[in-house]
Amino acid sequence: MENKTSKYFKYAIGEIVLVVIGILIALQINNWNENRKNTIRETQFLKNFKADLLTNKLELERVIKKTERTIIYADSILQHKKGALDSLSLFSFTNCIMNATGFTVYQSQEGTIQDILGSGNLDIISNDSIRFAIGSWTANLKNIREWESLDKNTYSNYSNYLHKHINLYEIDERRVLPVNNGIMEELMRDRVFLNGIRDRVRNPKILNSLYKNEILRIENLIILINAELQQ
Repeated sequence: MENKTSKYFKYAIGEIVLVVIGILIALQINNWNENRKNTIRETQFLKNFKADLLTNKLELERVIKKTERTIIYADSILQHKKGALDSLSLFSFTNCIMNATGFTVYQSQEGTIQDILGSGNLDIISNDSIRFAIGSWTANLKNIREWESLDKNTYSNYSNYLHKHINLYEIDERRVLPVNNGIMEELMRDRVFLNGIRDRVRNPKILNSLYKNEILRIENLIILINAELQQ
């Protein structure tokens, strides 16, 4: 009787061990499947994110050119006022007035970021630097957005000034203003006009610097993503 009980006990333990082993194997397979799915999803996220970053880089190159153009034309008027620019023809002066109105906004592509954050899948991004960059994306752009808002205000103030003091309705198809030397001299003595021009140099210049820093950040992110995709 004791021998039968011992055999039964050993058999029961064996059955329990087999069940436990089966459960562990099932869990391992399930974990492997989940990890494989997460890896596939992470790879797709990274590819999509890289595509967004490349689009953003092109967009930043556009706004950098636009701000540089505004800076050059507005600063030409200031340099002429300071005497650093000896001659500024009437045609060049009117051309500078019009092109100093340049205003733009960085239209960033954030579809993939919103998808990751909205789905709560940020944790599947295994690289800490990439994951942090996605999570802090909005915060990183905050300074740019604030300066863009300030630049919009200075653009509006400058544009309103032109509407009050210049016959903009007389602009021809070449965007040339029929301004005479008297108006040019009057504007060059007007503190409000010159302060407005100064703002059209200062704010775009700050934005230009911020845009260039953002391009560097994006380029570093692309390098990190490429390294992850090659693994």
